Amino acid sequence: MPRYFFDVEDGHRLFDPTGFVCDDDIAAVIRATVLAVGISLDKPEDDPERRIAIINDKGHKIGNVPVYSRPSYGNPAK
Repeated sequence: MPRYFFDVEDGHRLFDPTGFVCDDDIAAVIRATVLAVGISLDKPEDDPERRIAIINDKGHKIGNVPVYSRPSYGNPAK
């Protein structure tokens, strides 16, 4: 089974050195979504650009998932 890495992007990049083994790309997107929810609950800063980048075991970015931030005047809830 392939290993995927989930890097946090928010102007800087926090690299995931270990990753997770997932069945396929869809399972990796689901894992990234779960991680994004956890990050948004743990650190709900106002940062509408924060994302989880999904990197496959060949080093290719296959997508990203937004990490929701707390609404603010500059970033109102939609």
